[in-house]
Amino acid sequence: PGKVRDTKNQIKANILAIRLYRDFWKTIVGSFFKSMFYTGKYFVLNLIPLFLVLPLMFLLFVQMDIRYGMRPFRPGESITVKAGFSGDIGSVNAEIRPSAHFRPAMNPVFITALREADWKLRAGASATTAIAIRVDGTTVSKSLVIGSGLPALSNKIMSASSLAHFIYPAEKLLAPPTSLKYVSIQYPARSISFLGLRTHWLVYYLVLTMILALALKNRFGVEF
Repeated sequence: PGKVRDTKNQIKANILAIRLYRDFWKTIVGSFFKSMFYTGKYFVLNLIPLFLVLPLMFLLFVQMDIRYGMRPFRPGESITVKAGFSGDIGSVNAEIRPSAHFRPAMNPVFITALREADWKLRAGASATTAIAIRVDGTTVSKSLVIGSGLPALSNKIMSASSLAHFIYPAEKLLAPPTSLKYVSIQYPARSISFLGLRTHWLVYYLVLTMILALALKNRFGVEF
């Protein structure tokens, strides 16, 4: 906080020097570049705490987004299922097992260039179920939620641990191992209603964070 305060004073002092010594061009030029330098230093000092807390915030945002950033499918909505493979899909035999909770909306499409198979489904009655995909004799499952509520949702299930698995942590890795790399569905975005305003949860989070930061900064000796 002390360095931030001193840097802000240096910025103010050099801007003031530009206004006071407007007839001395050397002073104006020097003060201008000094103000630019201290402005950059000010941003660096404020970004250091952000970089320290960013890993923790990343984990928090992921957990909040899988609950507040997406909503379950509603009955009758369209569901696009994508299955990505690690190798050539020319000889792959993949199909979605029938279920009472959804019905096919179109024939599957196999995209060789993307090594991907796509299905279009139509959501049925409200339920927490799974989409079972049979690949070359092996069946894998992807969770599917139809209805309402605030469950933890996952757009993608992976076959191997990676950064994407941290972004979609609501499901375990695909098992047993197959040629599948992932199975994905895209849940609709959720908007939160508060005081008559409906928007994304992140907007409310940022507004609340700024209010709390401004209200508590003097108590904790924080300098912006």
